[in-house]
Amino acid sequence: MRVREQLSRHKESITFAALVAVSLFSLVFSTDSLRVRPEQIGQSFLGVFQQAGSAIGSFFGRTITSVRELAELQRQHADLIEQLRAYEAVTDEVEALRAENARLRGVLAFSEKQSFENIPARVIGKEPGSFFAGFSINRGRTAGIERNMAVVASWDGTQGLVGRVAEVGLTTSVVMPVFDANSFVAARLLRTRHEGIVSGDGVSQGLLTMRYVPKSAQSELGVGDVVVTSGMSSIFPEGIRIGTIEAVHARTYETSLSIELRPAVDYSRVEHVFVVKERM
Repeated sequence: MRVREQLSRHKESITFAALVAVSLFSLVFSTDSLRVRPEQIGQSFLGVFQQAGSAIGSFFGRTITSVRELAELQRQHADLIEQLRAYEAVTDEVEALRAENARLRGVLAFSEKQSFENIPARVIGKEPGSFFAGFSINRGRTAGIERNMAVVASWDGTQGLVGRVAEVGLTTSVVMPVFDANSFVAARLLRTRHEGIVSGDGVSQGLLTMRYVPKSAQSELGVGDVVVTSGMSSIFPEGIRIGTIEAVHARTYETSLSIELRPAVDYSRVEHVFVVKERM
């Protein structure tokens, strides 16, 4: 009853609202548009699938493009790595040439500063497996080389004794290094002026030994002191650097000091030398 009373009370308002709604519906949709044909339904479904297919195709297209771009970036990266390696190789060659140039400049400066004639030579052969064996140079009698001439080299800015010529051929010679047990060099401590004899023993891992320095001189000597040729022989001119003190031993069973020397020249790496000849 209460519902009917409510409807009766608002009957006019409800009727007015229904008329307004019908009018609006008529304005928006024509009669033809309300007719839904089967082909329209099919087209709607087809449109949905076409849009989905287009989206999928666009996604795969973008993915393929991205893969191609990634492959191109990888190729460019590989090319850049190869170029970098090539530049590094060139840089290494330049540094090697600079080092060789500096070394040869040192050799030239050494030759110019000496008061005696220096005949340049190149090492062309070493006895394999023997650090203390002689080595061959590419100069012989035709270049004025004679037996027992001193052989020197420039090393790290320092000019040092290498050995002496032991055998001479027409165009080549054999050098006996100072490390040989049969090599003896009259030497002098540059700072204290003590004199002795330097020789090699063939088993001292490249060190030389200076003997006949009195034990009383031990307190005056120090590691790093320079030893040079004394000139007290007809073979080695005075003042050629032999090496530096590595250790000093005062053994009870010896009457003089036994001084270990670090050679001024690394014989195992020598490539160019000078044969020393007195100027006439």
